[in-house]
Amino acid sequence: MKKMLFGIICLLVLSITVSAQPGRGNRQQLTPEESAKRQTEQFKTDFKLTDQQVPKVNEVNLVYAKAAAKVRENARGGGGDFSAMREEMNKLETQRGTALEKILTKDQMAAYKKWVADRPQRGAPGGGRRNN
Repeated sequence: MKKMLFGIICLLVLSITVSAQPGRGNRQQLTPEESAKRQTEQFKTDFKLTDQQVPKVNEVNLVYAKAAAKVRENARGGGGDFSAMREEMNKLETQRGTALEKILTKDQMAAYKKWVADRPQRGAPGGGRRNN
């Protein structure tokens, strides 16, 4: 009897612990500045940016992050038209790529384009955000 009661209590504690874990909906929203900094750090590593490229790439990422935040906010306030949001985000990604072409070398740009193509897209089957 005591073993069964102990087992039930363990399962109860385990279920409470698992349900208290932060999920996708509880994720903290980064500011555009934090997002740009995080993205630049990833680019610095993934694309081997030079010290001269880092501030320029950060500026491009900041412009992109601010615009993306505005698009997300408009989608939330506008009834959640996420297909329109996705279209707008794709346009912003293209604009960011055009801006980065002026900063990155050909090899870095090729790596960036591969990175964009390989990234799963939200809303796509099996898609989601890349967690690095």
